[in-house]
Amino acid sequence: MATDVKIVRLYVSSVANGTVDDTPNEVGGNPRSPFHLMLQADASDSAGDNKVNYRLIISARSTSGNTTTFATRVLNEQAGVPGDDWRSVGPQANNNGYVKQSTYTINAADFQANGLYEFVAVLRLGDGSVSTARSNEFFIS
Repeated sequence: MATDVKIVRLYVSSVANGTVDDTPNEVGGNPRSPFHLMLQADASDSAGDNKVNYRLIISARSTSGNTTTFATRVLNEQAGVPGDDWRSVGPQANNNGYVKQSTYTINAADFQANGLYEFVAVLRLGDGSVSTARSNEFFIS
């Protein structure tokens, strides 16, 4: 099961923008506005069809020695469940697996100014296998 469900990409983005943005808190001249954390994941046909349980843990850390009050998020989800942002790839009769695209709104005030940060996501399946990803580093001004 080690490759049945995995994180493909994790990155920060400005609000209303789906692309990587190294300074996501600079939207519209507001240096403390919220921004988005975007997570993409894949699941195999069988993992999605069988609604395999997993735990997703999202944390943040400073890479420059600053501090953050971002509270680690722990989400207990199931692969293939639309409510957990999963959708099947291809027509249902010829399912080619599942993809997940989740957007989390992040409060820039949770991060100390003038610091460089990154998010870390860990997806853990019931059999103990793990998939991890780090976001791009981003600067909070």
